[in-house]
Amino acid sequence: MREVFGKISILVILMITGIFSLSAQTLSGNLDTKITLGADGNSDFFYGAEEYANLRLKIPAGEYAVVYSAFNLIVAAGSSATHIKDASGIGNIGGYYLEENYLAVMELERLYVQISGDNFGLSTGLLRIPFGYGLVWGPMDFLNPRNPLEPDARLRGVLGIVASYFPEKIPDMKFLVFAAAPENPFSDNGNGTRFGLSWDSHWRQASMQLLYCFQSPANDYTWGIHRAGLSFKADLELGLTAELLYTINPDIAAGIDGLAASAGADYSFFNGKLYVLAEYLYSGNTRSHDLYAAGTWKWSDFSSITLGCSTNLEVFSCTPIALWQYEFIQGLLLSVRLHVPLDDNGCSAYVITGLRVKF
Repeated sequence: MREVFGKISILVILMITGIFSLSAQTLSGNLDTKITLGADGNSDFFYGAEEYANLRLKIPAGEYAVVYSAFNLIVAAGSSATHIKDASGIGNIGGYYLEENYLAVMELERLYVQISGDNFGLSTGLLRIPFGYGLVWGPMDFLNPRNPLEPDARLRGVLGIVASYFPEKIPDMKFLVFAAAPENPFSDNGNGTRFGLSWDSHWRQASMQLLYCFQSPANDYTWGIHRAGLSFKADLELGLTAELLYTINPDIAAGIDGLAASAGADYSFFNGKLYVLAEYLYSGNTRSHDLYAAGTWKWSDFSSITLGCSTNLEVFSCTPIALWQYEFIQGLLLSVRLHVPLDDNGCSAYVITGLRVKF
């Protein structure tokens, strides 16, 4: 039954994509081919193969509105297919279907309309609602969390609505009000809905954002959850960021456990040829300390190499990475990425070779 529904879903989405593309002003995206080879801590070898397409459509609707949509089409085998199957089992990825030697999955990534006025904006649908200026993690970006080990990953959206207002006499200021549906899509009573507002202000060399969010009561938090955040960045010769997010669940004794904080810095050397960044993250709910540092050297306008490492300071756990990229021609990028996870279970290592076509 899963295979039947999977095939029907992909057929429908391809038909919708074709219809939309006929009237789309902008059709863009990328096609990634990835081969993964590696060994786990038990010296067992594994491989994975994946073909991934991200299709993005932008369709004007009159003078003030634009419809955006994005779809992911994925075909995988080996460890890549196992990862998708396991994730699908816990609800992180939609239904899949199997053929003789591959697994396929379709995802709806974005579907929303954006209405823009002179000093007013409204977006509603399946979209990303980002917060904060964090370089790597960003504690305030709790609706769409990031992973520093997957910098190219397309972040998942949430079903919600965002209204923004730009004061006419203060062009560098923005007020934003938002609402996002509960994490559990089957919450038909609306328990767990997120409501909030934020304020942004930008100066010549600095920016600041304040955030408040209330998550309506649900079974696990009968009094609701409150979140308050502050994010700051300074664009000096050295870029600096600092971010705080405090979470209060009245059903649990308040304390430092509700705090998440990050601090980071980035800098460019040699006229931009060398770019380095580092960020520290403290997560109070898990009492963990994490550090990420990386440097990117641009050999030319077409080639670069990145060396980085993500480390948990509480336990022996770190993941060094190395990434080499080369753009043969415009829109055709070859990359080779090495990950070496190290923890109490030993040392693992895997290499991902990828070819990206942008269009």
